[in-house]
Amino acid sequence: MPNGVNQAILGVWMTIGLSVFTALFNRWFDVITADMFVVYIVSYALFCIFPYKLGKGSNLTRWIYTILTGVSWLLILGDVGGNMPKADLVVSIIMFPIEIFIIVKLFQSEASQWFLQESK
Repeated sequence: MPNGVNQAILGVWMTIGLSVFTALFNRWFDVITADMFVVYIVSYALFCIFPYKLGKGSNLTRWIYTILTGVSWLLILGDVGGNMPKADLVVSIIMFPIEIFIIVKLFQSEASQWFLQESK
């Protein structure tokens, strides 16, 4: 596995960790309901599939991650995220450069060759 893919996987784990921390913060200060907290945590648990599948060389997962990241940023920039808790917005801004780093690392030529080879 190329070093860039390892770095990208670490970045994905960092974004998941920041997201979980933010959900805990929001719940602790009653910004979100208990039901919403459960939805957040379950979805973050599902996101744990991404680093696992990326580590296995799944080219499809690389593209799905990239598309979901792009869509989430379009929603935030399109003011659909206007109703999101302030802590989520701050963490989203903090995570933006990390997510750019992840996508760049996943699509570097060495990583692309590896993903295409592993997907066969």
